[in-house]
Amino acid sequence: MKHMKINVEINNLTKTPIKEDLFKVVVKKTLKNSSYKFLKKKNIFVSLAIVSKAEIKKLNRTYRKINQATDVLSFAEYKNIEQIRAAKEKEVFLGELILCYDDIKEYARKKGLNLKKETGTVVSHGILHLLGFRHGKKMFGIQDKAVNAQ
Repeated sequence: MKHMKINVEINNLTKTPIKEDLFKVVVKKTLKNSSYKFLKKKNIFVSLAIVSKAEIKKLNRTYRKINQATDVLSFAEYKNIEQIRAAKEKEVFLGELILCYDDIKEYARKKGLNLKKETGTVVSHGILHLLGFRHGKKMFGIQDKAVNAQ
């Protein structure tokens, strides 16, 4: 995918110690593994915000009617992959991911998972939702491949 340019704007509103490169690498590998070849001629933009548990709980309650914190919320710019494919612009803004590092960290600790890897999985998961993927074998396979290729 030598033509695709990926721009990830990161707004870290917490003291999250994760290096920005992790987010960028995971986004790139997820897009590469999505098999959407038409994306490679595009300049892809993604916005990523890292927020507190209180903030993501508020957003989750507002947008999903679930009154609890969560690891990631995805706000897609396009309804589905067909709309992204139909976009004529060279610049494609996929949408925004809102991450809660504290929630990811707590989950990883409870489950005995590697925190960096779990963060990557959550980012990949969110990106796939921005591309219109729904939960299923294909989605989970792509995110595993993107994260385990680190």
